[in-house]
Amino acid sequence: MQSSMNALKFTVYALVELLLFILLWQLLSAQTWFPAYLSSPSSVFGQIKEMIVTMEIFPHIGISLYRTLISFLLVVIIGTGLGILAGYFKVIGNFFDPLISFFNPIPKIALLPVFLVWFGVSDTTRVLIIFTTAFFPCFIATIDGVRSISRLHFWSAENMGANQFQILRRVVLPAALPKIFDGWRVALALCFVMMFSSEMIGTTTGTGLGFLILNADSYGRTDIVLAAVFVIAALGFIFDRLLIGIRSRALWWNSQGEGN
Repeated sequence: MQSSMNALKFTVYALVELLLFILLWQLLSAQTWFPAYLSSPSSVFGQIKEMIVTMEIFPHIGISLYRTLISFLLVVIIGTGLGILAGYFKVIGNFFDPLISFFNPIPKIALLPVFLVWFGVSDTTRVLIIFTTAFFPCFIATIDGVRSISRLHFWSAENMGANQFQILRRVVLPAALPKIFDGWRVALALCFVMMFSSEMIGTTTGTGLGFLILNADSYGRTDIVLAAVFVIAALGFIFDRLLIGIRSRALWWNSQGEGN
């Protein structure tokens, strides 16, 4: 009940803030000193409505969501799985620690030319560049979550006769879930951010919201640019709230799992 109330309050606050921002934007756009190339909210939302009516926006949304969510799913499976193993087994953790310290600071977009040589202009390249960017926050958060578990939990489970698999499933995973979900939220946001960068590849005949933005920018259509940016923001917001809703249900026993 409390979680539902928190979620409702957040939704109300978010809508009020968004409406105030749009109102301020509309008022500023009516001023003569406001740059003419910065389209007003009325023109931007009018463009969104037109693209919905003509169905033009949906192929772009579909392919962008496909690339984003496939990448996020890979991050969740691989990043979380490896993070649990590296956090629980010291040998595996010692192997990954220097690699993470070395590769994490590298701007992942710098790897784009390498992926292009290996896989060409393809969705494989786009998914890989998104995955490599979002992998590290998920992996590091999972390791921290596992390593922060009190040794008393492990000793208690061992004294009750639990084997390694049972300890991982019944002790490690539940105790590390709050940190894991934090890593997933950061990774999900990065997937949406890098989705745009990845769609800069092959923009002459591409599909996706990133392609739509760059193509519109080449024609000076800032109304379409801002419309696509708003759609990306809306999709990111929706999926972030879905993830928080899942966290609230999964962590019903933990106060950190309550809706924001």
